[in-house]
Amino acid sequence: MPDLTSNTAGIISPNPFWLASAPPTNSGRQIMRAFEAGWGGAVWKTLGQPVQNVSSRFGGIDWRGKQGVGFNNIELILSLIHI
Repeated sequence: MPDLTSNTAGIISPNPFWLASAPPTNSGRQIMRAFEAGWGGAVWKTLGQPVQNVSSRFGGIDWRGKQGVGFNNIELILSLIHI
């Protein structure tokens, strides 16, 4: 079997296939299942106590008088977790 080990900026992982910060990485349990399935890593934007969603984290973008032509994600905190 080929060696897919990757080294990106000093972060060594068994392969270059990582999960992005999204619903599949909502919990530690989901991350561990991904690692058990062979994923090389996962990205979490926020670590800590569960976040209670009290308001929208997306801002709508209007352009030339048209409403809702795009969305701006304002969650910009980034953390990495890997094995």
